[in-house]
Amino acid sequence: MKNPELERALDDMASARRELLALVSTAPPDSAGLARPGGWTLGRVLHHVIESEAVYAKLLAHQRGVAAPDLDAGEPSDGADAAAKLAATRSAVETLVDGIDDATLYRLVRFGHEEYSPLSVLENIASHDLDHFAQVAELIGDAPAERHTPKPASNIVVRPGTLDDLPRLTEIYNHYIINTPTTFDLEPFTVERRRTEWFEHYALTGRHRLLVAEQDGVVVGYTTASRFRPKRAYDTTVEMTIISAPEAIGRGIGQRLYEVIFDELRGEDIHVAMAGITLPNDASCALHERFGFRRAAVLREVGRKFGRYWDVAWYEKRLG
Repeated sequence: MKNPELERALDDMASARRELLALVSTAPPDSAGLARPGGWTLGRVLHHVIESEAVYAKLLAHQRGVAAPDLDAGEPSDGADAAAKLAATRSAVETLVDGIDDATLYRLVRFGHEEYSPLSVLENIASHDLDHFAQVAELIGDAPAERHTPKPASNIVVRPGTLDDLPRLTEIYNHYIINTPTTFDLEPFTVERRRTEWFEHYALTGRHRLLVAEQDGVVVGYTTASRFRPKRAYDTTVEMTIISAPEAIGRGIGQRLYEVIFDELRGEDIHVAMAGITLPNDASCALHERFGFRRAAVLREVGRKFGRYWDVAWYEKRLG
């Protein structure tokens, strides 16, 4: 069984890299020279990330007593070249920790003037990607191109859900019960059961809210902030859910719903927002990461649906 701290570190690395690459993929072809006054160019920032991971790979090789990998850490020519070099350095790092035993994972080894364990190296790699994400986002945001986040349609109205919306909300939710592992419910709901077991938990004020997105008079998605656990000490934690109607995916509805609900929850007595995502679901992971969620854990094979077991990633976001 893989060490849980090693799994967490690998998950954090994957999450940080996925977020960085998703951003880099939106950069226009001629953006490598973008820079703010007195700052690095976009190409130099990416070069630094590549060089740093190559150094970390050499450090891991030193810690494991094996030959250092031969990596091309040169400055990337464009976004595709940067992605390829980042993939190569990441592959080298993952290979070097494959099969690592606990004694080696925690053993401190001197490198220069510092001591590192392989676990601390992996944690540094994830932190490094996140540290430079803001630089890349700032530079791409200054480019004459669309921002990397999808723009919601101008005619989307977000408002509190009402009892009149419940048949449509139940229809949307039942689609995901029947066709996807997104929810671990197995049987579709009736409207009445959905009212008593779900709708009545929400209010117009307080921690627990239900907002719907309406476009051209049709409800096309919803989001909720719900009770996380029934015990009272959990009261300042909420669990977030966000669902778009299947025909409305890709319109930026999820982004708009989260913008509004987090704005409305500001000032409420909430400390942490949690979100559980059945894996794989890159789009939902990217949306939550865009809104400041960090992956806290992955629960392996905790749900059985459609004849197979599914992993669930838990994301967390500090609100206050």
